[in-house]
Amino acid sequence: MQRADSCGGTSRPLEALTARGLRTRTALVTAARGVFAERGYANARITDVSRAAGMAHGSFYTYFSTKEAVLMAVVEDLQREMATQRDIEEPPLQPLAGIEAGHRRYLQAYRANADLMAVLEQVGTLSPELRALRRENRRFFVERTARAIGRWQDAGLADPALDAFYTANALGSMVDRFAYVWFVLGEDFDEERAIATLTRLWGQALGLDHADVRKSRRLSALGRRRSARPTRN
Repeated sequence: MQRADSCGGTSRPLEALTARGLRTRTALVTAARGVFAERGYANARITDVSRAAGMAHGSFYTYFSTKEAVLMAVVEDLQREMATQRDIEEPPLQPLAGIEAGHRRYLQAYRANADLMAVLEQVGTLSPELRALRRENRRFFVERTARAIGRWQDAGLADPALDAFYTANALGSMVDRFAYVWFVLGEDFDEERAIATLTRLWGQALGLDHADVRKSRRLSALGRRRSARPTRN
């Protein structure tokens, strides 16, 4: 049985695919990701995707009905990667150190996928389905940040008068737009200064003590030194 995809066509459900079919579909999504990043959405063709995947043109339609459908699969994979990416944190981080680490991870991931992020900006204005997918993914980050702000408020660290949900939306939008201007529009920013500035703005907006980041850096460095020591049997 086929299912309707979010772009109005049909595609085979993943659970209906064999192991070989899953590998083929993955190869098409990987190829499409490269083609979209290199050529943009408007100039990319299904033939380009099939050729990059090393398969016949007709094989594409076994798994995706349209170019829009494979783009949705690419976006889902990208957003899943960005949502699950984590740094290993030895000691518990203080709020500002955690914010700084999160900014660093996000900006590095954005830089690594800047060409594809530009495609999402382009197509997101034209495709209601893609806009809905991006809102859904954004909601994950906003809700996670709002929960963190709530914990800091409960602990007496952040301004209790702030609405955690609205604050998470505003601060997250600032970082996302900053990344777009930097990596897509090509503004020339220094990475360390950018991360330090964004972190300080978040700290000031939330009412956090900026000295906290220096303290947490020392704690993090101490944790790394301890974990690097050889264990004794």
